[in-house]
Amino acid sequence: MKRFAVSLFAVFAFSVVALAQNTSEKPISGGILNGKLKKMPKPEYPVELAGSGIKGLVRIAILIDEEGKVISAEPELSPIQTFVRDKEGKVVETDPITEPAHPLLVEAARQAALNAEFSPTMLSGVPVKVNGVLLFSFSDPETRTASNYPATTTSGKNISGGVLNGKAISLPKPAYPAAARAVRAGGAVTVQVVLDEEGNVASASAVSGHPLLRAAATEAAQGAKFSPTTLQGEPVKVSGVIVYNFVAPDPEK
Repeated sequence: MKRFAVSLFAVFAFSVVALAQNTSEKPISGGILNGKLKKMPKPEYPVELAGSGIKGLVRIAILIDEEGKVISAEPELSPIQTFVRDKEGKVVETDPITEPAHPLLVEAARQAALNAEFSPTMLSGVPVKVNGVLLFSFSDPETRTASNYPATTTSGKNISGGVLNGKAISLPKPAYPAAARAVRAGGAVTVQVVLDEEGNVASASAVSGHPLLRAAATEAAQGAKFSPTTLQGEPVKVSGVIVYNFVAPDPEK
């Protein structure tokens, strides 16, 4: 009987270990990970592009190990879906943007992503790998400096503001589309925006997220409001991203 109990305990212990190993090997999806960073060096604008005025948003898909370290980083090259308002004020889908960011910007973002650090993610008490996306917004510092300090005005120029959620004075919550509810679509949707000199959203384009959620996120972003940004006493435009997190509804509700 004692031998049987020992054998049963051994089998149970082996099963727990095997389950833990299997859980730790299978990564979970973390969506947009910028807000979960513990540490990340700022990517350097490539010296080869200095004065070119080249800018853009770079998306890097990463895999984080059980200790919170990035073990792989590759560019996310899926098309960027955009939305505009038609004459009746409705948000409509346009042709996706398929042109990738400049290769040098992509590499600078990739190197920064590889040096990012996160707190370990636990699932049922077991550390697990996590995959997701980091967003990097680039603008030419030489062009930005020249445009931000002109002799007369800065009107029509813009600066990079990164992730703008925490800077909004009004950020409407997006509606949950019926079509998305039917398939229980969820996750993060990132909308790239340009703010005018008065803090209003002048343009908005969804750059990542479930297709059925992008229009709702874009429409919500267009209703956001920010305080005006000034530089040397002059109002300037600001470009950045707003991230919305959609939680799939409970099917029983």
